[in-house]
Order: sequence, then C-alpha cells, then structure tokens
Amino acid sequence: MSSVKRSIVVALVLGAFAAQAEPPALAPGKDYVEIPNGSPLEPSETQIVVEEYFNYACPGCNGFEPRFVAWAKQLPPYVRLDHVPAAFRPDFVQYARAYYAAQALGVADKAHQAVYDGIHRTRTLPGEGQKPDEARIAKFYADFGVDAAEFLAAMQSFGVNVKVRRATEHMQRIKIPETPSIVVNGRYLVRGASVDDTLRIASALIEQEHARSKSF
Repeated sequence: MSSVKRSIVVALVLGAFAAQAEPPALAPGKDYVEIPNGSPLEPSETQIVVEEYFNYACPGCNGFEPRFVAWAKQLPPYVRLDHVPAAFRPDFVQYARAYYAAQALGVADKAHQAVYDGIHRTRTLPGEGQKPDEARIAKFYADFGVDAAEFLAAMQSFGVNVKVRRATEHMQRIKIPETPSIVVNGRYLVRGASVDDTLRIASALIEQEHARSKSF
C-alpha cells in the first residue's frame, strides 16, 4: 500500500472513531423542553444556574439523589446549583417549609441527606401521604445544632411562607411536571429516558449555555 493510500485509510479510521466518540446531538422536545422567556427563580449574572426541583417526601427524588450528588460534585465553577423544594400537595408543603427554614438557619446542606434517610430509610419522619407533623420535623432538625422551637417558628414564619409561595408560583409558570426535575439556566427543562440520560442531557445543556454566554 502506498503512503498516500495508507494516510487516507488512517484518516478514515480516525474519523470513524471520532464520530463514535462524539455525543449525540440534543433533540428539542425529546431531550428537553425550551421554556419561553425562562429565567431561574434566583438569576445570576455570572454563573449558569442549575435548579433541581425536589421534595424530600418524593420516593423518586430519594432514588435520584445519590446519582445527582455524584454528578453535582463534577460541575465546573461557572455553574451554581440551587435546590428548589416543590409543594405540589399538602404533604409536600411541610418539607418545602423545612428546607427553607433549614436554609435560613444555616443547616440545609448539613441535614439534606439525613432528611431523605429519615423519611425513606429509618421512617423517623412522616413520608409521602402521611399526616403532616411540623413539630416532629423541627425536633429532627435539632440534631443538627438548632433549637427545635426556633426551627418550628422558622418553618411557620412569614419569610419562609413567602419563599414557598414564590417557588410554587415559579414552578407553575414554567410548568414543572414532576419531581425530580432539572432546569438549566431557567431556559431548558431536562427530559431523559433514565437518570444517566437526564444527567447527560443536563451536562450538554450547561455547556451549550456556557458557549452561548461567552458569545455575548
């Protein structure tokens, strides 16, 4: 084989490998839904905002959480991750209040996984469909260095109720269909055939938004 033919063959083989390695293009309507005039609940001028719409009582969120946490640890510094607690139903409202109360008292991150475990593993907290018990939830958070009475007051405070209402109105406006859901920069509601697929699509949309922002 001549050197010219050999070079052509090598180029074709390398091209085939490159094509296989390149991730598939995203399909609007299948991989994501574009949100008209969308923006994050808490916009940022310097970072891409990834919102996870969740609720502690949601079994799907509990199953999603470990993979999501591992994925989130790999996010680049130009991404900000926001948890947005959903309050679709009465038994979800108490945990939306709990999250924002924990955030206000500085223990949201520290208690995050423990709340999932308390509902779905140890059953020390009320689960999906069970009677709301905010005093029981406040007592649970006392293990993370806050006073139970102070936590209960925070859950029932005007400020927390405003945050829950704002989050609920925002979710209704952008038509969040279920939990867990991921929205990238307020513009794209991610869809996926599996957890891995959802996170793959979210990563691709983050890079798409990053490229777009650099072009401004």
